Amino acid sequence: MQTLVPFAALALLLAGSPAAAQSAPAMVEALFGRADLNNDGLLSPAEFHAARETLFARADANDDGRLTMSEARALRPEGGSRERRRPSREAIQALRSIDRNNDRAIDIGEFRVLGSQRFAAADIDRDGYIARGEIAAFGRSMGMGD
Repeated sequence: MQTLVPFAALALLLAGSPAAAQSAPAMVEALFGRADLNNDGLLSPAEFHAARETLFARADANDDGRLTMSEARALRPEGGSRERRRPSREAIQALRSIDRNNDRAIDIGEFRVLGSQRFAAADIDRDGYIARGEIAAFGRSMGMGD
C-alpha cells in the first residue's frame, strides 16, 4: 500500500488496511480514546471489534455489507479525502490478500478475520488487551517508525 508513517498503528489496527496517516500522536490518542469505552487505558477485544465494526459500517456507503476498494478509502485516517486516483498495485494486492472469496470486495466476515489477526498481533504481552504502549510497539514491528 502506501508508505506507513510513525504512529499510524492504531489506525492500521482499527481500519484493517495500511493507510497513509499523519504522524500525530494526538490522532492515535483520539482513536484510542474513542475505542476505549470504559476509559481504563486498555482495549478489550469487545471494544476493539466494536470500533472496527463502526468504521466498517461508516465506510460501507451502499450498506451492502461489503467494502469495495473505493469504499475502503474512507477508512483512511484523513477520511479518504485524497483525490480519486487508481489504486496502487500494493493496495490491490492487499485487498486480494484479505478478500478470501475473490469477489473484489471485503465482506464483514473477512474484515472480522483480519481484525482478530490484528488484535492478536498487537496484544504483545498476550494478556487479552491492547494497551497504549502495545500500539506503539506494534507500529514499530510493522516498520512504522519510532
